[in-house]
Amino acid sequence: MNCVNHPQVAAAGMCTYCGKPFCQECLVEIKDKMYCKEHAGKAVDEAAEKGAATATPIINITNTNANENTNINGGGFAGPAKSKVVALLLCFFFGYLGAHRFYVGKVGTGILYLFTGGLVGIGSLIDFIMILIGSFKDNFGRPLS
Repeated sequence: MNCVNHPQVAAAGMCTYCGKPFCQECLVEIKDKMYCKEHAGKAVDEAAEKGAATATPIINITNTNANENTNINGGGFAGPAKSKVVALLLCFFFGYLGAHRFYVGKVGTGILYLFTGGLVGIGSLIDFIMILIGSFKDNFGRPLS
């Protein structure tokens, strides 16, 4: 491959701008890149423009996101709501065994009632009244339906 300007001389490299072959006499090195003399000025102009364009831009970010999480299931699978009637019947007949507490998912206090006879019947009586007036809740904090 020979120089475009001097066909009798072998090319020493290619112009980075136009891609044509040139001899050592026709090439100019700018920032470790080779350019022909015709395009060396354009390379310098582009470098100057690029330097001006790479100044740090001012970026303004305005976040108007007003979304909020409305998840009401307690962070996990809560399952269907427990029945007030079933809990009342379990408490009346098997409250001393803590059956109503196991039913609503309160396993810890269910075991306590199992070994203490419903806290000697007093805990079962209080739970029965709370279920009747509607203030007894399941282990997720939901009222019985």
